[in-house]
Amino acid sequence: MRAVLALLLIWPTLGVSVAQGQTDYYARLGLTFATKLVTDNIIQDIDTRQSLAPTLAVGAALPISPPYRAGLEATLTTAGYHSSETGQDTDLGTLRTGSIILGLEGPVRRRIVWRAGAGLIRYWPSEDSGIFLRGGSTRFLVGAGLDFRRALMTSWDLMVSLRYDFHRFSTEELDVRGFTGSQGVQRISASVGLARARR
Repeated sequence: MRAVLALLLIWPTLGVSVAQGQTDYYARLGLTFATKLVTDNIIQDIDTRQSLAPTLAVGAALPISPPYRAGLEATLTTAGYHSSETGQDTDLGTLRTGSIILGLEGPVRRRIVWRAGAGLIRYWPSEDSGIFLRGGSTRFLVGAGLDFRRALMTSWDLMVSLRYDFHRFSTEELDVRGFTGSQGVQRISASVGLARARR
C-alpha cells in the first residue's frame, strides 16, 4: 500500500514530456473466474464461491528503463455468489471486488508484453450477512499476466489480456466463527479493450 501511495505522489512530478509523450494507458472489459472463497466440512462439504464475473480494468504506465515500464492497474468485478451443499445452491446476493496492483512490464515478443505486480483486493458484498456479517475484507494480492497488442487506429491499439492473481481470503466474521486460517483464492481473467498506441 505504501508503494502504491508513493507512486501516486511521485507521478505528477515526472517530466511533462514524459507524461505526455510516453504514458501508456488502457481500458478493457472481460470476465473473471475465481476459485472457492470458503470450504468447510461439518457433516457435508459446504463451499462458497463467486460466479463468473464481468470485469472492468483500467491502467496506466510510464517508462522507467527501456524497455521496462512501471504502472498501476485497477479492476472492478461484480457478480453473484452462492454456497453449495450436497448439490444444492443457495444464492447469497451480489459480491463486488475492487483491486489495484502496482507492477512492472516488459517485452516477450514484439506485440506481447508480460506484467507482474502486487497490490490489494477489496470485497464489497451487497449486504452484510453470512461470511460478510461484519463487513467486507481487504487482502494482499499478487498477480501476473500477458498482453497482446495490435494496431487498430492511428492512436489506438487493440489490447487482448490474460491475468492471473492470488490472495488469501478471510473475513472478520470467519475469524469470530473460529476459522483461524485463510483460504487461497486464485483468479483468472480474460479481457479485450483499447490502449494508447506507443508508435
